[in-house]
Amino acid sequence: MLDYQTQRRIESFLHDEAKLLDGGDFEGWLKLYEPQGIYWMPSQPGQTDPLNVASIVYEDHGILSIRVQRLLEERALVLTPMPRTTHLVSNIEAQSGEDGDYTVQAAFVCIEHQADKQRIYSGRHTYHLALADDSFRIRLKRVDLVNCDGTHVPMAIPL
Repeated sequence: MLDYQTQRRIESFLHDEAKLLDGGDFEGWLKLYEPQGIYWMPSQPGQTDPLNVASIVYEDHGILSIRVQRLLEERALVLTPMPRTTHLVSNIEAQSGEDGDYTVQAAFVCIEHQADKQRIYSGRHTYHLALADDSFRIRLKRVDLVNCDGTHVPMAIPL
């Protein structure tokens, strides 16, 4: 069990990440990741292998940087109009690990609105966070969609 202050700092970090995404500050969001950080969305319930089994998304920091650049391009047709989102994060449970790292699980709902369409995504996030000065950096963010094995339209905004 974590002390109250650490739990609150982790909760704040996750809420700040959601605000960055909802506010369209994708460069700020990318800065939350370590240089070797990974963003992973498995395509199967309980998937353990992101490299030999197809994933919905498996992006290292370099690919995330390209994603952010594309989100900021005015001419990106898939983003016309730019999607707007609301990320809700709750049921945050954190555990300390080795070397000052933390494993964090949270439930999430993301509502994405673009033009006349609205999509709702839900599931669980798993984070591996490293201490970084007064905050944290993301080593891994795993997004387990409830319907991960369903059919999905391209997702522009990270969940």
